[in-house]
Parts: sequence; C-alpha cells; structure tokens
Amino acid sequence: MSKKKSLGHNPLSQRGVRYATFDFIKPLETEEDDHPRKKRKINKTTASYYLEEPVVNKVRRLAKKKGTSYSALVNEMLKYSLAEI
Repeated sequence: MSKKKSLGHNPLSQRGVRYATFDFIKPLETEEDDHPRKKRKINKTTASYYLEEPVVNKVRRLAKKKGTSYSALVNEMLKYSLAEI
C-alpha cells in the first residue's frame, strides 16, 4: 500500500494528541465581534443628471484614486453636502 499524500497541514499529527493545541480555531467570542450587527438595508435607486464634463472627469479621477466606484464616491459626497446644509 502506498502512503497517501496529505492535502493540508494537520496540527495533531506532529505531536501526541495530549499536547495538541487548538489555537488555529478562533474562539467563539471573537467570531461574533468580527461580524457587525445586521443593519437595515437601504434601498437604492438610479438617478441620472447632466453634469459638466470636467466635473465628471474629476469624479472619475477621485474614484480611481480612492479605489472605489463612481456611484459610491458621489453618494458619499452628496451625503456630506446634505449634512452640511
């Protein structure tokens, strides 16, 4: 019989089970803390505006610089502007 190759690391195979540690398993308390509470989903709708080309180009540059989408950037900018009014 040939010995089968292991598909992954088995922490129990290196030492006896008596000395095994299970620190590779996250404690239950920290798993709950990692997950944010369920937030109420906000419905979104599509809006279309006629904007000047330089404004659109600047939005595209900023979105690319921040690594986000155009709509997410514009959404944050509008939220900020509306909060200031």
